[in-house]
Amino acid sequence: MAVLTLLMCLQFSLFMTVKAVNAGCHCVVYDSTFGKDYGVFTSPNWPIPYEDNINCVLYTFQAEEGEIVEVTFDEFDVQKSSLECHLGDYVRLFLHLEEAAVDHKTRENSILCGKIADIDQTHYSSGQALILEFHTDWRQENNTGFRGTYRFLNKSMFLTDGDPLHGTSCDYQFFRGNNSRSKGYFFSPLYPSTYPRNVMCAYHFMGKYNERVTVNFEKVRLQREDLSCLGSADKISVHDGKDARSPVIGELCNHHDYVEIVSTGPDLYVEFKSQAQFSGQGFKAVFQFYEENFNLELNIPSTEPQNNGLTLPISRESRVHCDMWMTSSLEKNGTFTSPNYPEPYPADVHCVYHFAGRGRERVQVIFTDFDLLQPLHNNVNRDCEGTDVIEIFIKINGKKEKIRKFCGKSLPPQLMSNGPTMTIEFHANKTFPIAKGFQAFYKFVNDFGISVGTQDQQLVCGFLFNSQEQTNGTFYSPNHPGLYPRNTECHYFFIGSKSEKVQVTFTDFDVEGVTPCTADTASDYLEFSNQPSEVTKLPRHCGLKKPKTIESERDFFRVTFKSNSRFDGTGFEAFYQFVNKTDPSSTKRIRDSASNTFSYQSSFLLMTVIFLQVINIKRQFVS
Repeated sequence: MAVLTLLMCLQFSLFMTVKAVNAGCHCVVYDSTFGKDYGVFTSPNWPIPYEDNINCVLYTFQAEEGEIVEVTFDEFDVQKSSLECHLGDYVRLFLHLEEAAVDHKTRENSILCGKIADIDQTHYSSGQALILEFHTDWRQENNTGFRGTYRFLNKSMFLTDGDPLHGTSCDYQFFRGNNSRSKGYFFSPLYPSTYPRNVMCAYHFMGKYNERVTVNFEKVRLQREDLSCLGSADKISVHDGKDARSPVIGELCNHHDYVEIVSTGPDLYVEFKSQAQFSGQGFKAVFQFYEENFNLELNIPSTEPQNNGLTLPISRESRVHCDMWMTSSLEKNGTFTSPNYPEPYPADVHCVYHFAGRGRERVQVIFTDFDLLQPLHNNVNRDCEGTDVIEIFIKINGKKEKIRKFCGKSLPPQLMSNGPTMTIEFHANKTFPIAKGFQAFYKFVNDFGISVGTQDQQLVCGFLFNSQEQTNGTFYSPNHPGLYPRNTECHYFFIGSKSEKVQVTFTDFDVEGVTPCTADTASDYLEFSNQPSEVTKLPRHCGLKKPKTIESERDFFRVTFKSNSRFDGTGFEAFYQFVNKTDPSSTKRIRDSASNTFSYQSSFLLMTVIFLQVINIKRQFVS
């Protein structure tokens, strides 16, 4: 493109195509939807393939004062000639403009090309104007271009309900005084437009002494990448207290929907950092101060049948109902059973057991007895259809999702929630039972069921293993040997002296996934690194095949376990050992005790044979 002077889209009636200040660019202006909910914009000739050598077409969307612009691509087909869309055909988006003008110095916020699946469909301005530039090169491949809609939104919909802190760019304070709001919203900078690069924002929540704070991140759109949060350039950290020195109870990166976090006291501190090369949309979150209350703590969506958004009445005539609420503020552990246990439970029963923790607490459930009735004609029923059944529910993307169900007489595996809440439902049929039901033990744990190492308070799930404290031992996945929780990330840091390195040998391995264990294959994974947080170059591991013995390159080693929301397994257990770098014996891989014994015996026999041969040679020489 020729060197640009100021490119300013002139306001003309309707949607006339006009020349910009520079003769090489044409401009189309959209400043009204003419009373409709939205307007429509298209590429030249759409849906007929666009022409080649389109130097520059500027689409300028101009909102009124107090409004921002939303554009959504419903159709998109722009020839892709390069990975980052800098060459060939492309659409450049200018979202952060102080006026409806661009020049050669104006930096775009995003460049789009390819198909509709390759792009983010909806984009927002940070101010009154949004400009879209369309360019094509000399190659013509019969691509049809784009069709989209635009709207003008009231900017007040995205104002943070807190007090900005003087002298900061995006820090806010939420103080629970007598006249202040108990509930409201807070956003990343410039939301719903993309956040600025290299920004750090802090949100301070200060409640009354008897209050708790809940934060629900309804939408999180940070830089999309297949990495753990430890190595992510953009992240949200939630601290259970007044400032960044307080324990971390939540950490979000990548994309999430409806993640709820509950404080253990009246204070909560949220920190947002952006250091990525390309910015995302950011986050939208709702906060609430509340006094301790069973129903408010749980806040689980209803699972009653729905019909066009209306709740349908359910007949509860003769059915036996029993609800129990277990909250960590009252009891950290206890037992729950089926009705009448250990006597047979009644027919046609429905019991719901609610568990509500806070902070980084997770609910761990261990069944100690399990005896449910099954139909005589179907003694083996893997799907538990038509039988008395236990169902396990957790929250995934803000919805109550069933992750497991159990029936029959086999003891269920040890279970753990993915957040501070869990629901267990017991359903019995109308058949008069002769089974005694179940008994289970529950507890709210802060350590994810990991009782080895030293827990790192600056990570949601992090554990330190220092050779000065212990030179060898075991470590394992959360809740092992039970099913590991979903949407969980744990880190294990091994710190030796300068003369040491670390060896890790796996004794058990069941991590759901398919090689190469990436997000594309919806895989959970185990990852290794010789650096504290940088992206690893070592291959990931998942599936049922145990990794070979892993050896660090230096005195530091990190193991990262990450699960998604799809499936679960029993995880892993491994043996670690700090060994001396300069000791030749330390280069040997760890084997089981039998093979080690054999190795030592073989070495001893070899030395004995050599010694006897030397003695025999000496005798022959003397004689």
